[in-house]
Amino acid sequence: MCRAYLDCDARCHVNTPSLSRARIWPLPPLVIVAMIPFLPQSFYLNRGYTRWFHLMSFAYFLTRSTFLRKVLILQGISICAGWYSVIPFDYFVDGTFCHVLYRHMPRAMLSHMMQELACENDDDRCGYVMLNTSVSILMKALSHVLDIIAHPGLLYLLHRLHRRAGGTLRDVFAWPVIVVAWHASRTWSAVHSYHNNGALAFWYYGFDVYKVTNLDSYLVSYVAEGVCFSVAILCRLYWDHIERSLDSSSKANVMDRINESMEEKDEDEDEYPLPNLIHSPSTISSGSMSDADY
Repeated sequence: MCRAYLDCDARCHVNTPSLSRARIWPLPPLVIVAMIPFLPQSFYLNRGYTRWFHLMSFAYFLTRSTFLRKVLILQGISICAGWYSVIPFDYFVDGTFCHVLYRHMPRAMLSHMMQELACENDDDRCGYVMLNTSVSILMKALSHVLDIIAHPGLLYLLHRLHRRAGGTLRDVFAWPVIVVAWHASRTWSAVHSYHNNGALAFWYYGFDVYKVTNLDSYLVSYVAEGVCFSVAILCRLYWDHIERSLDSSSKANVMDRINESMEEKDEDEDEYPLPNLIHSPSTISSGSMSDADY
């Protein structure tokens, strides 16, 4: 008994800190939602959709929400598709390679890569000139490293965590995940359309968020995003159709087995019929008849 008591006491002392940490960490999702109004507007206003993706990823690591992780994976796929569709579009249309990437780097890096041109008047957008110095080349290479980490790198990390938890792509392409991820993108557009243009729009166009040469880059990004969600919807419809087909076939197999068992039972009864019972007058009836004769 003493040994059992000591073992129990040791387990209690070891598990108590972990239990207390489990009550505090991870944070409940409602705590994160309650913190949103206290965030500085510079965190999410006039910031790219990737910034929202990073903030939501930070919320996932605080909450460990499985559903939020699925939303982030689908969200990351659509963001990467849109972002890496804009880069070749700018190259073939405007003759600029990754200028949209370089222009969104921190100011400490941006000053070594490009030089802003003076504006002729307040209405015109200022131009810029890309530098080709050794420091500029180094900063451009660092920009691509940061780009890989911020876009496909984070998506890969979320995907690895999802696979490690036993998740599959079918879990990501679920109807609730598709709906929430789509509305998250439309919410970003609606917020920035209202903030900058004074009108709600589900697809934002403007020069207030991204430093782009022309607004056609938004259209390319939205088309790529729509293709991603269309693929997710088609996969979901296909998988649902397969599941319904399997369910119906399994039900049909069960009914066939029931019918076969009933037919086999009928055949057994026909082959081995039950003996016919011969009804004879009971002793009581015969006795009563004898008494009547007397």
